[in-house]
Amino acid sequence: MMEKRRRGQIFSADFLVGVIVVLFVMTSLQVYHSRIMEDIRQEEKLVFQESLASRTDTLILFRGEPKNWDNETVKTLGFSTGVPNELNETKLIEYFQMEDEKSESLLGFYERDFYLSIENKTGDVVEIDGIELKRGNKNWQDAENIYAVERDISLYGTSKGSIMRLVVW
Repeated sequence: MMEKRRRGQIFSADFLVGVIVVLFVMTSLQVYHSRIMEDIRQEEKLVFQESLASRTDTLILFRGEPKNWDNETVKTLGFSTGVPNELNETKLIEYFQMEDEKSESLLGFYERDFYLSIENKTGDVVEIDGIELKRGNKNWQDAENIYAVERDISLYGTSKGSIMRLVVW
């Protein structure tokens, strides 16, 4: 009597079930990884936005170091007169006349583009003694990961309200 030989079949039921299980596990891991990475990106955005808000708080609430700094002596940037949200025009002029590299390093946004301006309520950049109070690149419309903070401020000796705008991308 002849024995029936059973040849191995690559698409046996056991093999197909195994492939389906492996594919299910791999797909589940990929979905889990994608969700974790999205959560991390959202957390990074939140942390950066909070640090940007903190940085603008420092600019409008702190006089800087030393308190009466100028372009040559500044160690830590701050524009306040000592009154909350009231900015010292002399310090603003000093900052907005600085070289680009120095002004960028004082703000602390390394390897990022930024735009800092003092604007009136209609959105026009304020000018003091012929110096426009703006610094950086205003072309952020097509950029990714744009972070912006606006703060209500007043300039020393004026009752007009103004806005400090800081955009980083």
